[in-house]
Formats: sequence, structure tokens, C-alpha cells
Amino acid sequence: MKDKGILIVMLCTVVIVMAVAFAAFTTNLTINGTTTIGSTWKVEFDQDTAVSKCSDGSGIAISGTTATLAVSLETPGDQVTCTIGVKNTGTLDAVLKSITAVETGEAPITFTLTPSPDDDLTNRAKLAASTGRETITLVATYDDTTGEQPDELTKNIVVTANYQQFFNAQAGA
Repeated sequence: MKDKGILIVMLCTVVIVMAVAFAAFTTNLTINGTTTIGSTWKVEFDQDTAVSKCSDGSGIAISGTTATLAVSLETPGDQVTCTIGVKNTGTLDAVLKSITAVETGEAPITFTLTPSPDDDLTNRAKLAASTGRETITLVATYDDTTGEQPDELTKNIVVTANYQQFFNAQAGA
């Protein structure tokens, strides 16, 4: 029995010595790091009046992502075409994913938008980073089937063009 007690003490001593030896040869490694995104997103309307203009000479007020225009149509059949430039000055390629138009008012005025909200924008060309440009065209027409002066003389439209980052996987998709 005495030999068993010595054996147990020796085994406990060996286990303690092994634990101390293992702890002596253990090292914790720590990795610290910071990652920063250096790209910029900037798709906006082009304030260059050679690009953004209306056929009747009326101006377009542009402020970043908002373009406001006010055109006058005098007689039935009159038409004004406004071209609004879009430019990509960011560091990421962009692509037009959707365009919507909401009209309010009852005046006999029709709007035609290019690209149209009904267009398939799936294979749309990208706006290259820093240099990409394209235009959105809005045509306002005084309906020439109106036989008399309408009661309502104003019609508004709000167009929203949704641009998103272009991914290489989208090419040809």
C-alpha cells in the first residue's frame, strides 16, 4: 500500500511538471489591423450647360443629384426636349439600375423619358469611374388633340434615376 501511495505522488508530480513545462512553451499571438475603404461614390447630374439644356433655351437648375426644369408650352403641338447629363466622378464604376417617373397634374401635357421606366436596363453600359457620362432625355409635349384651352395649365414630373455600383459579374448578364 505504501508503494501505491509513492506511485500516486510520483504520478501527480509528473503531471504537475508536464503542465508547467507545457505552459512554459505556450505563446499567444495577437493580430491587430485596420482596413480602410479608399473608394468614393459620386454619380450626379452634370452642371455643364453644353450638356444639360432644353431645346427652348430654358435653363435647368442642377444641384448634385437634383435637376429642376421649368418649360412653357404655348400652343397645342408645342414640344420641348430637355437633355440632362449624368456624370460619374467617383472611383467606382456605376450603372443605371432603374428609372421612375411620377406625374402629377391634369394638364394635357405628355412626357416621354429616355431611358424609359419600361426599358430593360439589364445590359446597360457602365459609367466608368471618374469619366463615365450619359444623358437622360425628357420630352414635354402639349397634346395637340386638345380642342379648347384646358382648365389646368400645369403638370409636374419627378424622375428618379437609381445608379448602383457596377460589378464585373454584371457584364453581359
